[in-house]
Amino acid sequence: MHTILATLGTDGDVVPHAGLGARLRSRGHEVTLAAPEPFRALAESLGIAFRPLVTAEEFGEMIADPDLFHPLLSGRMMARWGARFIPRNYELLAELTAGAERVLVTNPGVLAARLVQEKLGRPTATLLLQPGMIPSTFAPPEMPGGLTLPQWVPRPLGELYWAGVDTAGYLLVARSLNRVRSAIGLAPVRRLFRWWLSPELVVGLFPEWYAARQPDWPAQLRLAGFGRYDGDRGGELGEDVRAFCRSGSAPIAFTLGTGMTHAARFFRAAAAACELLGARGILLTKYAHQLPARLPPGVRHCAFAPFRKLLPLCGAVVHHGGIGTTAAALSAGVPQLILPLAWDQPDNAARVRRLGVGLSLGPRQRTAGHLARALARLMAPETRDRCRAVANQVGDVDGLDVAADWIERLAARSLTPAANREARAMAPAC
Repeated sequence: MHTILATLGTDGDVVPHAGLGARLRSRGHEVTLAAPEPFRALAESLGIAFRPLVTAEEFGEMIADPDLFHPLLSGRMMARWGARFIPRNYELLAELTAGAERVLVTNPGVLAARLVQEKLGRPTATLLLQPGMIPSTFAPPEMPGGLTLPQWVPRPLGELYWAGVDTAGYLLVARSLNRVRSAIGLAPVRRLFRWWLSPELVVGLFPEWYAARQPDWPAQLRLAGFGRYDGDRGGELGEDVRAFCRSGSAPIAFTLGTGMTHAARFFRAAAAACELLGARGILLTKYAHQLPARLPPGVRHCAFAPFRKLLPLCGAVVHHGGIGTTAAALSAGVPQLILPLAWDQPDNAARVRRLGVGLSLGPRQRTAGHLARALARLMAPETRDRCRAVANQVGDVDGLDVAADWIERLAARSLTPAANREARAMAPAC
């Protein structure tokens, strides 16, 4: 079996695909990661073949754009950035999946992958990292910008709401997508967010207790549980970082994710919050220019640390609400203070609050004082007890191993022309 893993985005989007690739390679399968060029080194460190979906310069355009994490403008920004790559990525993925025993595993945002599945009949699974991307009128996900569908809304109005979301997707990207579809002989798509999930298999990389299955979720969606790979390339936590964590009170970790390049105000507030609390802290960012010129005693910078090894040594974590950081904190049993910005982050923040293991702050509650007061509340014994209980619920199951089982089964099916027609018939009307 040869698996092609296709994904765009930052570390939080790419690393789980690389982790799945590592699991499949350990089982003796060939694996190719198709992702932005800066992730070539990660693939090579795992012994995985690599092909770029976008160049380093194109990736740099994405993370440098201040709208990347804007609650309302992020979707438009990513649609404009990514639409131009659809034809190129279609040709690449068609080439990579040509041949026997090939299976394609893709992030929903790689629209070219669904074109390959639909046009060429390649067996394809969607790897869905977060429940916040699943439309539902029974349990609506928390949306950025205050646009969440209220649960009390009657179901017919809820359907209209999601039709409106699809209309927005159509205006942003489907017209570009449909030009490519027309060129390869496919009918146009209108309900983008119904179409972009594979009708064969959708693997949810989160557990049922984190996001309970809803009656209007896709029938082909299966929940594997959280993945347990965070891009550490098999290495250990740096001894200097480990020694710092153990040299005094457990520090507070602060991060807004690997794709955030506009966080200078956040890191200033983080350092000041540590001073107000008399706490120690670790400021995590690859972009050191965002840090204050001088850090207070007991606060240090770390460019990268595998969260599943760092967070068990921390007293709390302040973060943006990305699903990878959220899952690592749940597994570590550490309280979370979430400052959601865009994408699925408000939904993850809401789920953490409902679990009783964290708090979240709104966009106007990001000062040192706000952070310090919220962190002081999180240090309550009952919160720590609840965090430990949830960590026990996470357990040792690795969703990547479960996902690898399902990918092997998908690949093992002999997709005859009849099976291809059946897979297409499963697709919702778009």
